[in-house]
Amino acid sequence: MKKIYHIIILIILSATFSVNFVNGQVNCQQLLKKKISLQDLDISKIDSILKDFARLRGCGLDSSALEIISEPPLFATLIVAFLDSGKKKDVTYQNIFDKIIEFQNSDEFPFLKSSHNASKALKNKKVDLKNWISDRKLLLQIPLDSNEVEEFYNYIKTNPSKDYSYFEAWGIFKNLAKKQQQASVDMEMKTSIDDSPRNIEDALFRGKYNTMTLAEIFLEADSLNKNVIIYFTGWNHIDSRKIEASLFDDKKLNTKLLHEFLFVILYIDDKTKIDEIPNLKNDENSTGNITIGKRSLKIQQRYLGSTDIPAFIFLDSKGKLIKTLSKNINKETLRSFLTH
Repeated sequence: MKKIYHIIILIILSATFSVNFVNGQVNCQQLLKKKISLQDLDISKIDSILKDFARLRGCGLDSSALEIISEPPLFATLIVAFLDSGKKKDVTYQNIFDKIIEFQNSDEFPFLKSSHNASKALKNKKVDLKNWISDRKLLLQIPLDSNEVEEFYNYIKTNPSKDYSYFEAWGIFKNLAKKQQQASVDMEMKTSIDDSPRNIEDALFRGKYNTMTLAEIFLEADSLNKNVIIYFTGWNHIDSRKIEASLFDDKKLNTKLLHEFLFVILYIDDKTKIDEIPNLKNDENSTGNITIGKRSLKIQQRYLGSTDIPAFIFLDSKGKLIKTLSKNINKETLRSFLTH
């Protein structure tokens, strides 16, 4: 608890004071022997510690390494960790110096230095799309995701910067993106509130695929990279109604059918004339003046070889039959059936 307290205090204090990396005469031998303790992490003494820390540059440390280590959270963690581990021995600036040298010689340092220098270059640099090619390289060097950088470019292209620095413009861009993301989440939550089993069931039975030709269904399935589920039933079939009463009150099952597949319902006793459904007139399975029910029967016989209902068939997006379900239909068997 004491360690955490000191980390928090030091982060606040080191963020308040600025570390100025100035050149000057530094007595390195004297500085490196200087001791430091937890008692020094006091508001009246912190300024002195930060100044001593900055003076280590004159003792041969890479300026970028020192600047990276000087970032408040990292600086606080480094100092307090040393002091905490040094309860039984003196901690000197030499210990800190050696740790920074170790950091400089690590495999990660070149990347971190490049990232730090890019951030430093962009911190106060004004947005200017005339220099976008070079500035984009700096943004990617931080590093930022390339797709997000392109979105940022589109944002500043359509929203004049008003003399903002890249850091300021990026902050506004990210805040806007966060608000848009939250709005999307809110919309999804609102949709889910209205997504009752009854509403999903209505969407299933009103599906746009129910009056499409097979060719259109498979073309759509291929474009969406979805498999196809066809359910054969009848308006006046009592057993179908009983099974549906159980199946279609299950929100998870209905949602899976609605969103993961192209779900098609075909009624084998539908008396509607094919000619009354414009896009079905040229269906290869619907020659002549026949009804939707007869067309549905032809499709069922083609894939199942029978006219027993209710029944499900599972097809890939090319129309290849994967499996069927026509017996012992219940929630458990349907869940298993939908798992490919």
